[in-house]
Amino acid sequence: MKKIITFFTAALLSMSVFAEKIPSYGTTNSASQLLENGKSKYVSIFAVNDIHGTIEEDLAGKNPGGAKLSEVIKELQLANPESIFVTAGDNYQGSALSNLSQGKIMSDFFKKVGVVTSTIGNHEFDWGDQMFQQWEKDGGFNFIACNLIDKRTGKIPEWCKEYELCYVGGHLICIIGAATKDTVFTASKKRIENFEFLDPAECIRKVLRKVEATYAPEAVVVLSHIGSHENRLTGTPVSASNDVSDKFELEDVAKLKGIAAIITGHSHEYVNGTLNGKPVVQAYNYGRAISQIKLTFNEKGLKSAKGNVIEVFKNKDAITEDPEILSLIAEYKAKYGAELGEKICLVENELSHEETVPNVTPLGYTIASAMKAAYKTDFAVTNGGGLRKTVKAGTLTVNDMWELIPFDNTGVVLTLKGKDLKKIVDHGINSVGFRAGQFAGGKVYYTSRMPEGSRVTRIVLDDGRTVQDNETYTCVVNDFMAEGGDKYTVISEGIKAGSISANNTYIPFRDAVIDQLKNWGTVRKSWSEIPQVLIAE
Repeated sequence: MKKIITFFTAALLSMSVFAEKIPSYGTTNSASQLLENGKSKYVSIFAVNDIHGTIEEDLAGKNPGGAKLSEVIKELQLANPESIFVTAGDNYQGSALSNLSQGKIMSDFFKKVGVVTSTIGNHEFDWGDQMFQQWEKDGGFNFIACNLIDKRTGKIPEWCKEYELCYVGGHLICIIGAATKDTVFTASKKRIENFEFLDPAECIRKVLRKVEATYAPEAVVVLSHIGSHENRLTGTPVSASNDVSDKFELEDVAKLKGIAAIITGHSHEYVNGTLNGKPVVQAYNYGRAISQIKLTFNEKGLKSAKGNVIEVFKNKDAITEDPEILSLIAEYKAKYGAELGEKICLVENELSHEETVPNVTPLGYTIASAMKAAYKTDFAVTNGGGLRKTVKAGTLTVNDMWELIPFDNTGVVLTLKGKDLKKIVDHGINSVGFRAGQFAGGKVYYTSRMPEGSRVTRIVLDDGRTVQDNETYTCVVNDFMAEGGDKYTVISEGIKAGSISANNTYIPFRDAVIDQLKNWGTVRKSWSEIPQVLIAE
């Protein structure tokens, strides 16, 4: 009887695998690369994360662009024929050509380089949930995130799967997708209001149990948009969540038995280490690097998993360009080029927004100053993470502004008491888990001896007035912050309680800043060395 049950179970397993129509990848015919069972000894999974629509090369910077990235992918696949290429989310939002085409240029790129699957990043929701099916259709792949639930149905969205199965080099590989719970703080509230982001470790554990019972994959890899960074002392990857309660998001996933490796994203960092014995990788951002998980098999199954990060940007100038991708870029530039090439102003000296600059950066001060002037307010604050690049000296164009401010946030004018203005500014000082707040409109004095929320001792406005706790002022922010994004809950809760009045102008603050910069004509050299606007006491 036992033999009959075993045979029946095996038959069901075979039928379910066949019904799934699992795709197969791998082309090696080298006997030295094959096991006695005919399967490959080695399988590689290559990944990018947080490419953010960066399809064009930044000639003066680190971004290689899609044409060079495509050539690197081809070379890697030639050297590692038993391999697949995936992406860890935040694929589309970020460049002018991608934003204007609603991600279509990136979908075309992904299809040409053969992306097999993608997990879901927080910025995929910058278009709400309207674009996922089109992206899947155009890109030729499925989105995967096992912990994403549509509140309207109580189920995973119809345009999403929990995992992707594929044969690579003859081995059945399962890739489980996971979004980060951090999405609730790093995406627009109104665009994710219909979705819930569950604990990734618990959801992965349930999927693992189901997949192992049904398909018995030979290796399971997690493809996530969970943030990570390396502990500088130990080299051990750890989570980089904004939410203190979820600081073990990555660690909990790494504790799960049955997982071979974890691919991460979201925090835009170089990560190549191990956590709980499992390799964890992340490849910076903007296509500057490609992460690799190399799986080694023997006759008994998976022998080992190792991580690697190929730093493409370090050899960028020596890489040739894929003519097919160059043609793709030219096609989209012909469609949108005239608008994007329009001159805005002259920038006399570089405006840095590098993370090595603490708190308010030259670029952040410049943009906040333009916001303050454009919206005619006493003060301006914008989230540092909403500004995406350093601006080089020279002519600033519309294309530059789309890359600098890729998000379609609108300006929200707040009318509030001085005590609330202090708390808003305070929240962005020496921030942890998100870029520091950028502001303009006066000098801010603070002490690190007090707890967050009480560190700002006084603000002296540009017109000489000292901000009084119970006097009324105006401050422009963007709608992401007004909704509590980057944990600016002092704004969202103040609006809800009625202590802060908010007027959403519905004018994209990128457009307002462009108009103001045109008005100025030149951003003077002195602005690259901003006045001391944040003063420790």
